Amino acid sequence: MSLNLYHRYLNEKQQQPHSYARDLAAMLGVSEAELTAARVGHDAVRLADNPKAILAALADAGELKAITRNAQAVHEVTGAYLEQQLDGHVGLLLNPGGVDLRLFFSQWHSAFALCEETPRGPRHSLQFFNRHGEAVHKIYATAQTNMTVWQQLLTDFQSPESAPLALSPATPTQYANEVDTVRLEQEWRAMTDVHQFYLLLHRHRLSRQQAFNHVCDELAQRVDNQALPRLLEQLQQQANPIMIFVANSGCVQIFTGRVQEVSPLRGWLNIFNPNFTLHIKAEEIAESWITRKPTVDGIVTSLELFAADGTQIAQLFGQRQEGEPEQPIWREQLAQLLTTG
Repeated sequence: MSLNLYHRYLNEKQQQPHSYARDLAAMLGVSEAELTAARVGHDAVRLADNPKAILAALADAGELKAITRNAQAVHEVTGAYLEQQLDGHVGLLLNPGGVDLRLFFSQWHSAFALCEETPRGPRHSLQFFNRHGEAVHKIYATAQTNMTVWQQLLTDFQSPESAPLALSPATPTQYANEVDTVRLEQEWRAMTDVHQFYLLLHRHRLSRQQAFNHVCDELAQRVDNQALPRLLEQLQQQANPIMIFVANSGCVQIFTGRVQEVSPLRGWLNIFNPNFTLHIKAEEIAESWITRKPTVDGIVTSLELFAADGTQIAQLFGQRQEGEPEQPIWREQLAQLLTTG
C-alpha cells in the first residue's frame, strides 16, 4: 500500500511540480501524514513521537525556519528555537520578533525528518502531525543551521520505519444550541486578561463566532472582508508594530514587528519581511470581526478572520507589553475599518 502510494505521489508530483505536499496528499485522497509515511525509506525518516525532546535538541541548531499553517494561512518565521518552556500542558517558545510559539502537545502525534532534492539542493525539514494526519508544525534547516546538531538529532530520535501511524478521523466540536446572552456579555466585560476568553468560550460551549454574534457591537463587530488588505496597507504606511497569530490544532505561531512589503499574488495576500512571511488566501476569508476584550491594562482590540467552515484563519493585534495600554494608532486603524466598505 505504501509503495503504491509513493509511486502515485511521484507521478502526481511530476504532473504538479509546484504543488505542496498538503495539496498533493489531498489530490491522492490521503492525509499529509500518510503521504509522508509512504515516503519513509525514500526521502523521509520516521522519528520518535517525542516532540518536547526533539525541540529541546534544536536549541543548539542555530537559525531555523518555523512554519505553522492552516488551510488558509501560512506563517513563516526565521530564527532560533531558544527560550523554551516545554514542561507544561502548553509548551512555549518565547522569542518575540523571532520564533514565538504556543504548543499544544496533546495534539502532536507523529514526527518525520525529510531530505528532499530540489533544484537548489537538498532541503532538510522536521515535520510534526496530529492524530488526524494534519501538519501542526514544520521546521526547515537554512544555510545558517548547524547541520552537525541536526544530523545528531536524526541519529538520536530515529524510530523504526514500521511504526504505525494509528490515525483517527476528526470529529466536529459540539457547541451549545442556546446562548445566555446576558451572562455571556457580563462575563466578557469582567475579563482581566485576553487569555480568559478561551475559558469563557469553554464555559458556555460556544465557538468564537457564536460569542461574537451574541454580544453588542461595542465588544464584537463584523466588518467587510476587505478589512485585511486595507489594514495591511495602513500598517505598511504607518509602520507601527503589530502581532499576527496563525494557529491550527497543535500550534500557535506569532509574528511581532512591522509590516514591510505587502504583495497580492495568485489569490494569496502576502507579507514579505526579511525574517517573516505570511500568505493568506484572501478570497477564502468568509468573516472578519473587530473584537474588544477587557484587561487590567485596558481594552485590547483585534481583527479576527474566519473561513467559511468557521475555523479561524488569523488574528492581528497591536504590539504591546504587559502592563502597557494598547497603541492609540492601532485603535484608530481598526476604527477606520468600521467606516469604510
